[in-house]
Amino acid sequence: MIALPHTGRVMKATNLNMSSAKQEPLDDWLQAVGSIACQQSYAKLFKAVSGRVYAFLLKQQNDPSMAGEVLQETMLKVWQKAALYDASKGTAITWIYSVARNTRYDYLRRNKHQSQWFSADDIWSQIEPEKDGIDEQFEPIVAEQMSHLIDKLPELQSDVVRRVYLHGQAQQEVADEVGVPLGTVKSRLRLGLRRLREMLDEEM
Repeated sequence: MIALPHTGRVMKATNLNMSSAKQEPLDDWLQAVGSIACQQSYAKLFKAVSGRVYAFLLKQQNDPSMAGEVLQETMLKVWQKAALYDASKGTAITWIYSVARNTRYDYLRRNKHQSQWFSADDIWSQIEPEKDGIDEQFEPIVAEQMSHLIDKLPELQSDVVRRVYLHGQAQQEVADEVGVPLGTVKSRLRLGLRRLREMLDEEM
């Protein structure tokens, strides 16, 4: 539960079913929060996305206590930074997931639990919202955004990232088709995903 800013009202994280989620004007609510600090829009936005964000965070760390704390920080940042949201760069839900991802990084750094090293799969899981029953309707949006960013990578990196994460090829399969060692594919993938994360941070 989280207190709604400036009201003392307590909001509880909730999930929405697929049919109602399709009708949610998330972008409008977020823009209203950013432009006029509309508490009613924030309450609607909170109810619509808090359950999804909590599920996303819980899958990353499998720690309900940590997920709850990071959710609170995330939704507070959404209230405080909503004016920074630019609809021309992506949807509201994608922006909120980015806030949650960065808030989780900050939390882990503060608590000294974040590893200095990360795998390609770990990076991608941070970039892409969880593909559970709640968020399946957002997969085309995420794929479109990722494809746009992947196009900005160096050609060798973009080819490997696209093959593995958009086309679902195994890394060894990519190595065989491209004609390079598996280690080269892993290196290109790691560098490409690192740059993707940087570009996502820049777009926030």
